[in-house]
Amino acid sequence: MTSTQAQNTLSADTRNEIYSALLSGTGIRNIEQTLDHEMQAAGFKSNLKAYITHLMRSGECTTFDEVMARVNDKIRHDTRAAKSNGTTNGANGVNGHSKDDDYDLRLPDKAVIEGTRTVEAELHKICNIAVDR
Repeated sequence: MTSTQAQNTLSADTRNEIYSALLSGTGIRNIEQTLDHEMQAAGFKSNLKAYITHLMRSGECTTFDEVMARVNDKIRHDTRAAKSNGTTNGANGVNGHSKDDDYDLRLPDKAVIEGTRTVEAELHKICNIAVDR
């Protein structure tokens, strides 16, 4: 199920109630802390900072919107490449390499796993969840 499909199964009012409950308690803070910790531990945050610095200093990007677009594309690319055992179709740059290859921005598996666990735990605190299988 995609995130859009999941959102469409809940009414806007129900989603807003869930968001409000997460925001009014410690839910959002706990989720942020878990993701921050796991991303930091995996080196993702330092790689992200280095990549953004490279984009700005090299002149490849000059605006916030350009940086965000490039970063989002790189995260998607690196995460897809990691899921396919590090192999991708085609190559960029000279001899199959580009400066982008110097920065690993795949989403860390542990951050996804622990983030998901934390979200589930926080949701269980505020509502009953029934899973149809």
